Amino acid sequence: MFKKLHFQIEHLVSFLKRNYLFLILGLAAGSIFFFSRDKILSFTQVNLFYPPSIGLEGRYRQDNLPEEITQLITFGLIQNNQNNKPGPSPLVKSIDIENDNRDYIFHLDPDRSWHNGRKFTSSDIDFRVPGLNIETIDKYILKISSEKTFAPLLSLLKKPLFKKNLIGLGQYQVKKIQYQYNYISDLTLQNPNQKTDLLIYRFYPNQTDLITAFKLGEVDQIQTSYLPKEFSTQENIKITQTVQVNNQYSAIFLNTNKFNNKQFRQGLAYATPKTTDKNERCLGPISPNSWAYNNSVKQYNLSPQRAQELMEDSGERIDSINLTVNDRKLLATAEQIKQSWSKNLGINVIITIENQIDKQNFDAILAFGTIPHDPDQYYFWHSTQSNTNLTNFQDERIDKLLEEGRQLFDHQERKNIYQDLQRYLLEESPAIFLSYPTLYTISRIK
Repeated sequence: MFKKLHFQIEHLVSFLKRNYLFLILGLAAGSIFFFSRDKILSFTQVNLFYPPSIGLEGRYRQDNLPEEITQLITFGLIQNNQNNKPGPSPLVKSIDIENDNRDYIFHLDPDRSWHNGRKFTSSDIDFRVPGLNIETIDKYILKISSEKTFAPLLSLLKKPLFKKNLIGLGQYQVKKIQYQYNYISDLTLQNPNQKTDLLIYRFYPNQTDLITAFKLGEVDQIQTSYLPKEFSTQENIKITQTVQVNNQYSAIFLNTNKFNNKQFRQGLAYATPKTTDKNERCLGPISPNSWAYNNSVKQYNLSPQRAQELMEDSGERIDSINLTVNDRKLLATAEQIKQSWSKNLGINVIITIENQIDKQNFDAILAFGTIPHDPDQYYFWHSTQSNTNLTNFQDERIDKLLEEGRQLFDHQERKNIYQDLQRYLLEESPAIFLSYPTLYTISRIK
């Protein structure tokens, strides 16, 4: 028995001498895998998982990405709630308002860090807004002061906070970014807490390229304002329709220097065809989701008879109107307006497409208007705002409401101001409000 055991030991020693190098390498590899198994498995899962890619239309750089993307990567100091009221973002623990609503003290969350691991502090805030002064009280306290009372101030602080190369503070961080002709072509976001949670965005300069990319399989989902007919009959495609009521609207902006008769402008409004879908129908420049929205305004539903009556009462006789379009997406709408004004009012409409518009020398512009986060409309309708008041509209009553709306801080008082503003503005009709854009999300079903 002893001889047998001795033989086995000699055989084992001989085996170890011949294969010791392989054994050492195997032991080392096993140890490395044991201590790094989580990272290795995570890497394998990420590379075997192919997340869906999302196609969007537009040319973007780092400073003008769509809000739907920036809000995934980072925050501003302020964010809006469901009723579009401004409040502190996740970066802010509390806000103290002092000195008759001129000083705002922001207490920042000390547990927040940038995606590169650096702590988020008050010295990282570098807003440059005319009329505002920013002062760092300490590492996590920031004071923002206004030279005069300005009710919409908080809405200005929604601007997303970034460091270089889109380093942010939100749930997702930028994993990869690619460029083409100085514009972002591909953007990959990753949730650092869940490596397989990836979002891939690809950008295309126009709708035609975007739709073609979907057909070719370059992307699995697209968002477009145009729905190709062939998509509605395909079984492996899901289509979701959303009315975009928070960002913009379409309207005909009338040059009130040329059309200074209110009845004439109202006549044009009653002769303009509009959507019958209540969700798409736009009644004014403030979002229906806003706390200040007023739906009890003149709606100017299509009424040829009323349009003709107002035209006769106005005493105006205009044979031709030049309708300028600055976005090709609105060309079909422009054709409908042309036919209706011609048929019901006998006005010849000449449609032109212009990217650059002479604000002093135009008749009517069919364009998209911007809906700000705050109901403040000062820049768009106040008589002093020559650069942004597209219609050249001047009205003392409207001016007074716009000025008061910026100075009042009582919520109900401000609401009353902007409800009156919408009612009086629609009565004067410097613009004919049409609809909110519809967005189609087209997804491939796998």
